[in-house]
Amino acid sequence: MERIRTHPFALRLLVIAGLALAIRLVYALVVMGDRPVTGDGREFHFLANVLAQKHSYLQPFRYLFQHHTVVPTAEKPPLYPLGLAVPSTLGLDSVAAHRVASCLMGASAIPLIGVLGRRVAGVRVGLIAASLAAVYPALFMLDASLRSESLYLPLIALALVLAYRLVDAPSPGRAALLGVALGLATLTRSEAVLLLLVLALPLLGLLPRARRLTLTAAVLAGFALPVGPWLARNWIQFERPTAISTNEGGLFAGANCHAAYYTELIGTWACFPINDPAWGQNEAVVSGHLRRRALDYAGDHAGRVPAVVGVRVLRTWDLWKPRPSARFESGIANRDLHVQQAAMAALYLLIPLAIAGGVLLRRRGARLRILVAPIVFVTLVGALSYGSTRFRVAAEPAIVVLSAVSLAAVFERSRARRRERSREEPVPAA
Repeated sequence: MERIRTHPFALRLLVIAGLALAIRLVYALVVMGDRPVTGDGREFHFLANVLAQKHSYLQPFRYLFQHHTVVPTAEKPPLYPLGLAVPSTLGLDSVAAHRVASCLMGASAIPLIGVLGRRVAGVRVGLIAASLAAVYPALFMLDASLRSESLYLPLIALALVLAYRLVDAPSPGRAALLGVALGLATLTRSEAVLLLLVLALPLLGLLPRARRLTLTAAVLAGFALPVGPWLARNWIQFERPTAISTNEGGLFAGANCHAAYYTELIGTWACFPINDPAWGQNEAVVSGHLRRRALDYAGDHAGRVPAVVGVRVLRTWDLWKPRPSARFESGIANRDLHVQQAAMAALYLLIPLAIAGGVLLRRRGARLRILVAPIVFVTLVGALSYGSTRFRVAAEPAIVVLSAVSLAAVFERSRARRRERSREEPVPAA
């Protein structure tokens, strides 16, 4: 009987995922098709093509535009460009081809969000959550910009599903799988390493005390499985211990400068870091210098830091000057302005629904730790780095699922009222 009941859910999820893919393809190839990709998207595009050609992570602009100059890079985490390199090896190396690949990645999150919703509150919530995710502008506009969020989204959804599976039936194997998912997410966006602290460790508090040490070790071992080889490669290439990505220094330098503290760009990544030629070409060395420069600036302007951090968080959640922020985000992230504005409006509708959904789950005795963790994580990332709606992607699956809980409750109440009315209506005489 369980198998019979499962197939309709799976089939409906596939239909919703197909709709989601169609929406993403239309947006990427029709709405954004004639618009160039800039910034990080352009770098990911070229990095994938160089990776396909040379089978090595090299600074793409130096290799392509400076006489095939070979300089190792770890400026971008490796997994998303590796995904784009797959079609490139087949000769599909255009921006359009990479957009299609990103659409496939993004659409793969839809069934995972549906499965997450089903685990949280049943089949109806799963289908509603998948449907919301399919049409939610904040999600379908990701893929055309060729940013790593296209892959990050399904990996975060997968990690949340695996977190619930671990709570349902604790075992070293399930703990290791959660660690692997978090490792893959970290190889896509390096800040995901914080999910070990915000999601995995608090989650272990829900597990049997006698098994926590074993399960913690399994999570860490699973995390190290994909991350370890990349860290070893970086250590060898840069001749020093190096983080997942060498763009850390540039990130902090761009977010801790005069423009990011005292102008209309407050709370953003406002200053493009200028490297000193004396630092050389070793990215790890350059990153260290930029990080120190950023920390020095923040220390010299410590009185301004609380205000800047507050604005970063507000920007991450689309609560800082919405109209100019929508124009700003659409410009720097290669998004259609109207879709960006629709995404903002949709968020304002979903947040109250998500809060109500959390209250409903709590009243039913459900634990919210797993769903709240990515929301806390996104807020923390924005506060520590800079304000960008890109960071919010990690929280979107939880927001969508919690919103689906509210909508399912409204549907149930409406159906119950219709049943009551039908019972109260007099039966016509024969």
